[in-house]
Amino acid sequence: MGIELDVLVGNPEHELVFFGVQIAKAAGLRDPSGAVMAYRQTKDAQGEPKLSLGGLMGIYAIKVPECRVGGAFRTFRSTMAMLTEGQSYRMLLRGHATASEPFRKWVRGSPPDHPQDWQLRR
Repeated sequence: MGIELDVLVGNPEHELVFFGVQIAKAAGLRDPSGAVMAYRQTKDAQGEPKLSLGGLMGIYAIKVPECRVGGAFRTFRSTMAMLTEGQSYRMLLRGHATASEPFRKWVRGSPPDHPQDWQLRR
């Protein structure tokens, strides 16, 4: 199973910056946008930067990424919530979606329920 995520790299403060809704969708959360907003309102997220694509564009003079999907271009709104790698992990660890259970077990160091969940990547 492959999951494709758009990632911004090269930020001097954060090694990887993800589109929050993409992370939540990939994890199988029912309401991805709501999950990102809910995470940002938790105690875990207090004091953390609330990044948005538009905010990063203003600070670091980056352009809105363009991505061709099929024959059409996919565009990104400047208001899209962005999450650092740590924020992404914390948001997913709080959830209970069945689809993200293998991820939670991996982070916590528990073996997967099914041996076929182990994949060797080269």
